[in-house]
Amino acid sequence: MDTLSTSIDAGANMIVFRGISKSYGSSVALHTTDFAVRKGEFLSLLGPSGSGKSTILNIIAGAVAPSTGSILLEGKDVSTVPPRERGLGMVFQNYALLPHLNVFDNVAFPLRIRGVGKSEIQQRVRNALERVGLTGYENRKPREMSGGQQQRVGIARCIVYSPSVILMDEPLGALDKKLRDQLQGEIKRLHRDLGTTLVYVTHDQEEALNLSDRVCLMNGGRIAQLGTPDELYFEPTSEFVADFVGESNLFEGVVQSIDTVLIGGNWTLKVRSTAGHTMGSRVKVLVRPEKISVVESEGSVIETGDAVNECTGVISQISFGGGMTRFELTTGAGAALLVKTISARAVERSPMGRPLTVRWSARDSAVLKK
Repeated sequence: MDTLSTSIDAGANMIVFRGISKSYGSSVALHTTDFAVRKGEFLSLLGPSGSGKSTILNIIAGAVAPSTGSILLEGKDVSTVPPRERGLGMVFQNYALLPHLNVFDNVAFPLRIRGVGKSEIQQRVRNALERVGLTGYENRKPREMSGGQQQRVGIARCIVYSPSVILMDEPLGALDKKLRDQLQGEIKRLHRDLGTTLVYVTHDQEEALNLSDRVCLMNGGRIAQLGTPDELYFEPTSEFVADFVGESNLFEGVVQSIDTVLIGGNWTLKVRSTAGHTMGSRVKVLVRPEKISVVESEGSVIETGDAVNECTGVISQISFGGGMTRFELTTGAGAALLVKTISARAVERSPMGRPLTVRWSARDSAVLKK
């Protein structure tokens, strides 16, 4: 879903923004925005601090009123509808559990304030706790649980009343990496099982790429790019997107032909295509470091029908990360080149200052769009 016009079919989407903006005096938190979230999809709002992602989430939730425009939920304009009447679920970073209540009562709380009967509460709470793997924890207080377990309680409290939309505001931000990775898998499974629409705010690019059907990357209160994780990673529409999502090699050069770009006046780089750019125009070329392979022996070849780039550089830095080794090279053309390869003992022991020859396919040299 890219930026959309007001002619969008609201009935085909769960959430629609039409001309939504938000300003605080002379400060603009969100510029005029049109976009939609499809029914049943997992959409992540990704971006640096102050980019506008939390503003979008709060407008959806009703915690913040837009300065202009309207927001539709399932085709209904809810711009002035109070948060409690929007039927949305919310999971917070700080868990927001009631410390004096046990797990059962925390999860049951939204059902009780909705007037659900006692027997139905019993059944729905049991089902919700089973979904998040907390059966048997009903009588524990939040202080008796780990951070990961408390976050599961927060998720169970959210899904217990089957909201049509679940909003998650950096729910894993306070957890350590191992626990974050574990809960990411559980959140993906829950989304698949529930089939609900999920909007997820994060500043962690790996988290967004791993979890999402689509990612909305924000920058300066505007949508920088909205697409699948694959599109943002391999087909970025701007230098900001290429640089923010994953590590990258970005080369500036001049278009020579439909499939070559001249870098620094003396290095002809073979690229996928320069379509959309005129001959002689300046462009940026993206090469992802994991697409580059080390030539470990004379005569090593890439088995592909594509044209191949090859260059030799001097190793200026090596970082061994277990499964992957990261090389920083200075090429003969004076360009810096980042290479990430599957670790091999002979390669990761390469001394600093040693020449290293690398190759990659022209298909993996993407010219950024205008």
